[in-house]
Amino acid sequence: MTPDRNNYVKSIIVSFVVLILLIGCGGITMKNFGTAEEQYRAAFKEYQKNHYLKAIDGFQKVIYNFSGSSMVDSAQYFLAMSYYEQKDFFLAAAEFERLVNNYPGSPFVDNGQYMTGLCYYKSSPENQGLDQDELTRAIQALQDFVIDNPESELADDARAAILEANERLARKRYDNGRIYLRLSYYDAAQIYFQAVIDEHTSSDWAAKSLFYLGEIDYKQKNYQEAKTRFDNFLIVYPDHEFTEKATSMLAKIEKNLAEVSTDQ
Repeated sequence: MTPDRNNYVKSIIVSFVVLILLIGCGGITMKNFGTAEEQYRAAFKEYQKNHYLKAIDGFQKVIYNFSGSSMVDSAQYFLAMSYYEQKDFFLAAAEFERLVNNYPGSPFVDNGQYMTGLCYYKSSPENQGLDQDELTRAIQALQDFVIDNPESELADDARAAILEANERLARKRYDNGRIYLRLSYYDAAQIYFQAVIDEHTSSDWAAKSLFYLGEIDYKQKNYQEAKTRFDNFLIVYPDHEFTEKATSMLAKIEKNLAEVSTDQ
């Protein structure tokens, strides 16, 4: 487990301990009501007052004490929204996902599907060097939402979030490739650069990845493969910031190919 992930887990544990202590003091619990409707109304009032911890307790009581009620899907949605409003995006994503999976007939499912992706996106680490599993899950959830709800008023927002998430993921993979290249771990670098080209073709990181794949071939003395890559680079990206470098690399490659031909 990385130090950052370890710190994240510790923060979750600390938050849970604090929550238990508060519950023990009676500060955020709600009393039990006799019907699902009464329990839901009481929880929703707390939600409207921005008392999200009490709302969470109340909505959970609806879900677990009145599992057969028609109010359960509404309680599940606003339970997730309560976590979201507290910026507990990872927990919110899990609760929205539970809504989508457990209550497929709910009128909240479409919003829940969108919010699942949004929460995973918001919970993903900003630091490009950290694990991006949440970012990948965000893209998948948002893509599923757009496919299922192409006419939704949230579809454009989902598409914009997908573009942003893909850009961050492309940058992450590109940076990984550059790190392995600097360490001369060429096979690993190639895997990351190729992933950028295959999965993020329209991004600028794809152009840069193609350039560095050519550089790796050159360093490994695969001159013909390197020539092909740089030729393709100049055809596809004639005005790129790396164009001059690519032209210079081609000159070196031509010289090496000529020397190889002479030796033979």
